[in-house]
Amino acid sequence: MDALDKLIQLANLSGALDLRCLLSGPLELDHAPAPAGEAVYHVVLDGACAILRPGHAPLELRAGDIFVLPRGDAHVLSIEARDAGALRVEANGDVEKRDNGAVIVKSNCSERDPAVDLLCGRFLYAPRALLVDVLPDVVHVSFSRTSAPYLDPLVQTMRREAEDAQLGAPSIVTALSTALFTMVLRAWLASQPSLAGVLGLLSNRRLGASIIAMLERPAEPWTLEMLAKEAAMSRATFMRAFSAHSESSPLALLSHVRMQLASTMLTRTRKSIADVAADVGYQSEAAFSKRFKELYGVAPGRFRQANGIT
Repeated sequence: MDALDKLIQLANLSGALDLRCLLSGPLELDHAPAPAGEAVYHVVLDGACAILRPGHAPLELRAGDIFVLPRGDAHVLSIEARDAGALRVEANGDVEKRDNGAVIVKSNCSERDPAVDLLCGRFLYAPRALLVDVLPDVVHVSFSRTSAPYLDPLVQTMRREAEDAQLGAPSIVTALSTALFTMVLRAWLASQPSLAGVLGLLSNRRLGASIIAMLERPAEPWTLEMLAKEAAMSRATFMRAFSAHSESSPLALLSHVRMQLASTMLTRTRKSIADVAADVGYQSEAAFSKRFKELYGVAPGRFRQANGIT
């Protein structure tokens, strides 16, 4: 298992395809901020639209584009008219919804050809997921580019399942939506000339080895010297290389990794808080609880209860 795969698992990620949108303009659809722990995505199957965000230039999307807001920021989906004489449609005016057995289909086209055909959904992730914390506000890739040929078959399968609504289609589109996150992230990482933070560390083979060691053996009494040894570097060289990729220190990152692992254990197992603390490298339950509350805002027991574990 590579470090990226481990971070995705720790994020407890799941996907959902909510809507197939067949829309004509002029139309503007407001999207309020998503709840904490939700990313929002739009896949442009055909046509074109624009994403408007406060304080940012409009982003034009065309067929083949996938747009992800990792933190679910508020945005407006803007669609221009094919016909210059068309009347502007209010955000919810004349837009009908129907359940086709696989997804909700949202349309205002009647007999007209849509100006844009979209798949719209969400990615759900664990609170303070380390992977999501280090992503930018926008992840934008295209499945029509040869650099990401694996995206097109996935998207076309999602499209077919959303259209045909055959037996099992809701489960299939959910599973495909979950896979979409990893494939989008892979395509985005491949397109970046340079990376910072955890992603930059992972892209460096030697530094990435120290991150993998943290993830695989969180209970180890890690020191800077031990982490440098995992990276096959001296302590001084390791610190210089680490600082070039991240504003965080190695031990601060280790603490975040441990808390992310602990949050997963608290919500997926019935281990005692003392056992969870020991599993992530804390001999003192009190010290573990203090650090956990600093990061998540609640004590481990309250966190567990809030996530349905009693």
